[in-house]
Amino acid sequence: MKGPIWLGPKRAAALAERFGTPFYAYSARTLRTRARALKRAFPDAAIRYAMKANACPALLAEVRRAGLGVDTVSPWEVRLAREVGFRRKEIIYSGNMPSDDDLRAVHREGVMINLDALSSLRRFGRIAPGAKVSLRVNLDVGGGHHPHVITAGPESKFGLAPEELPEARAIAAEHGLRIVGLHQHIGSGIFDVGLFLEALDPLLALLVDFPDLEFVDAGGGFGVPYRPDEKAIDLEAWGAAITERFRVAARRYGRPLKLMLEPGRYVVCEAGLLVARVTTVKRTRDRVFIGTDSGMHHLIRPALYQAWHPVVTLPARERSAERCFVTGPICESGDLLAEERAMPVPDEGDLVVVGNAGAYGFSMASHYNLRARPAEVMIDGDDWRLVRPREDYRDVVRRRDVRRA
Repeated sequence: MKGPIWLGPKRAAALAERFGTPFYAYSARTLRTRARALKRAFPDAAIRYAMKANACPALLAEVRRAGLGVDTVSPWEVRLAREVGFRRKEIIYSGNMPSDDDLRAVHREGVMINLDALSSLRRFGRIAPGAKVSLRVNLDVGGGHHPHVITAGPESKFGLAPEELPEARAIAAEHGLRIVGLHQHIGSGIFDVGLFLEALDPLLALLVDFPDLEFVDAGGGFGVPYRPDEKAIDLEAWGAAITERFRVAARRYGRPLKLMLEPGRYVVCEAGLLVARVTTVKRTRDRVFIGTDSGMHHLIRPALYQAWHPVVTLPARERSAERCFVTGPICESGDLLAEERAMPVPDEGDLVVVGNAGAYGFSMASHYNLRARPAEVMIDGDDWRLVRPREDYRDVVRRRDVRRA
């Protein structure tokens, strides 16, 4: 990342002066560009943005205006999607290990429920006999940029195994449930369309066993380049290959069938930056620690997945590169935003901009060490607005004393 192109050094400095640091900045234009690209590559598909990637209400509103639906994983995600303005038919719920309370809450909202365990299916049948339902399957093809994001295969907690499907159909019949969807998700950060098609084929082979299907959800996980040596996927080629494979199976199926996709990272990753300030420059024998006022509590991906994010400092310093580790204030050795980076050492007070932070940044942020979550700013061309203020002490420690009666 040579620089935050859509943010710019002057604007970054102005926003930091206005709102303080750290803050997340989102580009509405980048988000709309990604949404248009998806719709162009998959013109006949129902695209459901995986809102777990980033559930900022202002960002969700942009997603809705761009014509995408949402994939949700919790009752409150469903509730927020409805409050933002998504229609019931534009929402699908793909929760994992749901409680009965979860199932009741989602069913009351009237959205499609996607279930991946016999227990969940049985309990939902008792809660909502006669309802429509979708099944998530695990067909042993998985992939992703880190073991923690592989969501299929023999070690995954997600999905019904093929040998469980006869019992799933029996449970559905017992409770009058209509199985109208089949779903799978193999992982996140997929760059090989061949792997995606390898997983799609056995999913489409299951159509013959389910006569009432209305859609097939092929999941998401489209890769986004983070490192300089990674190349963007050819989305048009992906769209052509996946769509043709689906059309052949749909014609064979003999009744109307919709392709559904649920990209998350692809929509918002490059639309987000994390801006922090250098608080401390600390030199040891063989490295330089660049301490900032942000860290793993705001962007946990480097600590959790050993993820690589592009990092620049502002203003650019004309100095020789040194071995740098960009870290935060959290009392953990793993509190790193970037490690082993050859870069000019900034001055204390300079800004650090972490790129590709729109996905799984704020949505995975925490109050660890009693630290506040950052502000969020939406940028649209020359316009910008604060869409969520930084939390203060009362937001973080809010409590209600409960006394015995």
